[in-house]
Amino acid sequence: MYARLTGEDIANRVDGPLLFLRRSVDVGLNEAVEVEDVGGAVRLGRIAALDEDSVTVEMLDDTAGLRIDGTRVRFFGEPLRFHVGPGLLGRIFNGVGKPLDGGPPLAAEQAFRVDGLPLKPSARQAPSEFLETGFTAIDLMNSLVRGQKLPLFSGGGLPHDRIAVDIACNARLPGAQRERGGADVRDDDDFAIVFAGIGIPHGSAEFFRSSLEQSGALARTVLFLNLASDASAQRLLTPRFALTAAEYLAFEEGKHVLVILTDLTNYCEALREVSASRGEVPSRKGYPGYMYSDLATLYERAGRIRGVPGSVTQVPILTMPNDDITHPIPDLTGYITEGQLVLDRELHRRDLYPPIKVLPSLSRLMKDGTGKGLTDPDHPALAAQLYAAYAQAQQTRILASVVGEEGLSETDRLYLAFGERFETEVVAQSGRRTLYQSMEAGWQALRGLPQQELTRLSDAQIRAPRAGGSSRAG
Repeated sequence: MYARLTGEDIANRVDGPLLFLRRSVDVGLNEAVEVEDVGGAVRLGRIAALDEDSVTVEMLDDTAGLRIDGTRVRFFGEPLRFHVGPGLLGRIFNGVGKPLDGGPPLAAEQAFRVDGLPLKPSARQAPSEFLETGFTAIDLMNSLVRGQKLPLFSGGGLPHDRIAVDIACNARLPGAQRERGGADVRDDDDFAIVFAGIGIPHGSAEFFRSSLEQSGALARTVLFLNLASDASAQRLLTPRFALTAAEYLAFEEGKHVLVILTDLTNYCEALREVSASRGEVPSRKGYPGYMYSDLATLYERAGRIRGVPGSVTQVPILTMPNDDITHPIPDLTGYITEGQLVLDRELHRRDLYPPIKVLPSLSRLMKDGTGKGLTDPDHPALAAQLYAAYAQAQQTRILASVVGEEGLSETDRLYLAFGERFETEVVAQSGRRTLYQSMEAGWQALRGLPQQELTRLSDAQIRAPRAGGSSRAG
């Protein structure tokens, strides 16, 4: 970007992350600016609002110590752009795309607007291919499909950071495992991760960086770290820079990109703070009325384009205040995305990992990415049977709390035992599982139920042999 216009002594006041200027030049919304104080320090910003007499600049760097007198503002005449190139993978950036890893500047070949460009609905291709995360509760029960946006609803103190790192380390494309020299080697040349930490403490940032580095996943990852100590307005751009990197990798380099954004609640809190600084009329719980459309500008950047080999898949993570799923942030997210994964505090108290609550979790695109020719012909029926049996087990637990286990029928007791097996042997796991290992865990859990209870499975599926010569279930 090259400065188009410069204004001197036009600053009126600073209010939190906002700098207010007299309008002395012709500028437009979302244009990038540089603010240089009398000491020569340069801060980046963008135009957030304007009228006939004034311009409001959203500062992306800390405004502490910024004086009004002698401040010089350079206007670039274009929106913020992220300069990207082939050396993007393996790099670590801050929330506005500046390297944090001590490496050389990125050898950029192209510059993309961080706000993204709208896609015509007719240009979109429907998601239809499975993406493996290594978690049974996701891969088997709520499958993720390339091009989908599937949020994770968490709560304070739950292990969403660990889940995010495990997904980044273990996710792969089906068929990306092959034999090489007698060893089982991963071949993920067409797969990449974009990981963005938004408003996170230093401890979490170091955990993300060290975990990805030690596992070797950093080599296929672009990592963005926006710290809690950074300017709040910078949090509004971190996911946009991350998604810009993902779009470049997907639609220019042809990779299938998984984007992990954590924590979107910090993003929304920053949105509320900046909105209040502008004096905008608040909506539910003080959040701006346009939060729905603002979140949509992030989530709708997932997808596939007809004729282009790559894809952008999103797993945004948010913490629900007070575990309230009706809070505006998860509520609006649920309207925009294609399902949700919900973490359960009770499972976490029992030290079961991952504590994914299966019944309220949902992947609306699972049917488009599983089954014959995609995963396994028995996958949809097995998932449906496990879901139905676990729902029955939960109802039986409620009944047992009223009448006691002595008052239950023999079948009800079998369902109680199944519910315990399902949580401890299917949902909970100690390491990464392939889809077929997840399916085997599901078949094992069903073996304690009578065959007449397996109404979602065909007779052929029930009688199909397993390793060892026995039937799969019953």
